[in-house]
Amino acid sequence: MLTVCGVSNNMLHKATHHIKGVIMKLVRLLFLVIFAASLLSAWGIAQTSAVKMNEIYSRGTTAAPDWIELHNGSNGQVDISGYKIYDNGGESGSKPKMTFPSGTVIPAKGFFVIVTDISTSVDPSGFGLSSTGEKVWLENASGSIIDSVTFPAMDTSQTYGRLPDGGSWGLRTPISRGLSNSLVLMNEIYSRGTTADPDWIELYNTTTALLNIAGYKIYDNGGQGGTKPKMTFAAGTTIPAKGFYVVVTDISTTIDPSGFGLSSGGETVWLENAAGAIIDSITFAAMDTSQSYGRLGDGGAWQLLNRRTRGTSNGSLTAIDDQPPVAATYALFQNYPNPFNPSTAIAFEIPRREYVVLSVYNTMGQLVRTLLNTERPAGSHTVLWNGRDNQSREVASGVYFYELVTGSYSKTAKMLLLR
Repeated sequence: MLTVCGVSNNMLHKATHHIKGVIMKLVRLLFLVIFAASLLSAWGIAQTSAVKMNEIYSRGTTAAPDWIELHNGSNGQVDISGYKIYDNGGESGSKPKMTFPSGTVIPAKGFFVIVTDISTSVDPSGFGLSSTGEKVWLENASGSIIDSVTFPAMDTSQTYGRLPDGGSWGLRTPISRGLSNSLVLMNEIYSRGTTADPDWIELYNTTTALLNIAGYKIYDNGGQGGTKPKMTFAAGTTIPAKGFYVVVTDISTTIDPSGFGLSSGGETVWLENAAGAIIDSITFAAMDTSQSYGRLGDGGAWQLLNRRTRGTSNGSLTAIDDQPPVAATYALFQNYPNPFNPSTAIAFEIPRREYVVLSVYNTMGQLVRTLLNTERPAGSHTVLWNGRDNQSREVASGVYFYELVTGSYSKTAKMLLLR
């Protein structure tokens, strides 16, 4: 037996074999770590993406083909140009992935429906959804998968959708193509009530039919945590088609144990249906006594409103709230709230109609967001900023400056965003 420096050839062979085994185990472990990290990364992207698939209908006909609805869960519009959606054909490469054309935008808290069942002679990427169920994928313009779902078989009266919008998947009735999957949404909140005019939450019926909400529940952290009962809507409670219902929440617990006052500093409230499923929730912001926190337009994106519209429509889908009184001079007011998260209101006055530019800059003097670049009438105006830049990306915490410029006036003020 050959011996080198007191070590036999056999011993060297065993040592080498052992080292190779250890290296192979380390390589396999490294591969598993990388694979797991990639899965977690993809999962994280899917969970945090503002845009998700929200409703699927696979029982289409030639006249009304299959479709997939997308939902933008953010308070800013999202450009989905170059995003792709596809089934197994696109995943395997046997056909092209269906690509959203340039200029495709989903408004804040809005919806976009893509018809998938297009003849391949018209569009090679067309794919019909299987009535027995299959898997579909959504990827962003960078090619990262941001959502995927395997949907089941459904009948002609059903869809497979998320409840609340962007939430958990399930078979749903009725079909709500291009609309919220929640039949009822919280639409406006007022938290600065008094004994004579207590706090309230307004509900909105998104459907075109009278809706019975008996057994629905609304509550804040007390109801969520179980420290007090959830406020339940009584038998016979209805909301008219596209109508509103206001529930007063700040009731003395000696009268109703489920009564809850809304925090003037902001908090979270929940709405669930009679089956116990959460159909809406919102963390509302601080407001002053002249404001409410509401969706603009009804059922749309949440923001501070410079007026209260209890029991009536919140108005059109715009971030600009024009007040009727005519201003005597120019003024740019301090934003409210300040510091803020996630949104703040910026108010200004102009004494005559003229072109107005309202912009947000960072501390380096770089343009972050153009909030207004148009002609406005004389009077008082309020513009909401949701803490996002011109590409709808969330900006970091810090100091920002907002500047109002007209033909004969300019002023800059400072605000603080705290994430």
